[in-house]
Amino acid sequence: MANWREKLNQVTQSTISKSKEVAEVAKLNVENGSLNQSMKGIYTEVGKYVLENGLLSEDESVAAWASKAADIKADIESNAERIKALKNVNTCPGCGAEVPKTSKFCDKCGTPIVVTSTEPLKEDEEVIDAEFSEASGEEKAAEEKAEPENGEAKQEEASGED
Repeated sequence: MANWREKLNQVTQSTISKSKEVAEVAKLNVENGSLNQSMKGIYTEVGKYVLENGLLSEDESVAAWASKAADIKADIESNAERIKALKNVNTCPGCGAEVPKTSKFCDKCGTPIVVTSTEPLKEDEEVIDAEFSEASGEEKAAEEKAEPENGEAKQEEASGED
C-alpha cells in the first residue's frame, strides 16, 4: 500500500510541477504578446515619422511604401467625402463636427459654415452668406440707392452743370 501512495504522490507532484510550467509559459506568452504590440506601435510611429518628413526617400522600398501610403490616404479622403455627401453633411471648420448641409452655423460651436461647391450654381439656386442678415441687407440696399445719386451729383459738379 505504501508503494501505491508513493506513486500517487509522485504523479500529483509531477502534475503540480507541469501546471506551474504551463502557467509560467502562458504568462510569458501574454507578456510577449504585449511587448510585440508595443514594438508594432513603435514601428508605426517610426514609419509615420519617416513618411511625413520625407526621410529615406532615396531608398526604393521606402519610396514605394510612401507612394502606397499616399494612395491609401487619398482613398480615405475620397471615401470620407463620399460619406459626407451620403449623410448630407459638411464639416465645421471650427470644431470638426458634422453639420447638416442646410445649417448656416455649427450646432456645437456656432462657427459660420461657408460651403464651397465645385458644381456651378443653377439659375434657381441662391448663394447664402452666413454673415448676411435682412437688416444689414436693407442697409446695404439703401446705401446702393444713395450712391448713384451722389455719383450723379459728383459728375454734374465735375462737368460744371447746375
